[in-house]
Amino acid sequence: MSNKINILFVCLGNICRSPLADGLMVHAIEQRGLDIYFSIDSAGTYAGHAGNRADERMRRTASSHGVELHSIARQFVKADFDLFDHIVVMDDSNYSNVERLAKNDNDRNKIFKLRSYDNQQSNKDVDDPYYGGMQGFENCFSVVNESVNNFLDFLVHENQINTNK
Repeated sequence: MSNKINILFVCLGNICRSPLADGLMVHAIEQRGLDIYFSIDSAGTYAGHAGNRADERMRRTASSHGVELHSIARQFVKADFDLFDHIVVMDDSNYSNVERLAKNDNDRNKIFKLRSYDNQQSNKDVDDPYYGGMQGFENCFSVVNESVNNFLDFLVHENQINTNK
């Protein structure tokens, strides 16, 4: 890709959780004026939704918080290990699916769960809101937003990115 920090968010279908994480990270990066430092994408371990936009309920939830989701679903592929510095998964199942495609320890070391960056560093799953009601999408937004912002804070600090303009 580039000299940017390349981050890939991964869930099952790439229509709810990972597009939300993608959109929230892009939003936070733009709000902080850090666009030149990061490249963000999302993917799913299941190809059934490839080519689709994020679920309408997830887009509506994000939009109600001032965040637009522009991603188009695609499947995670082995080549993603060569393109991304961080592969951020939403749950244990997707962690296992991504890890199975890893070629070596370097690939495996790029994978971690998003909620390792929630306020409790809980490493819990981000619950999939797909089969629930709208409150599930709101809950998902809250959890992902907290974790994404904490992860961005970590990256800014770890990479000594100057945020003073």
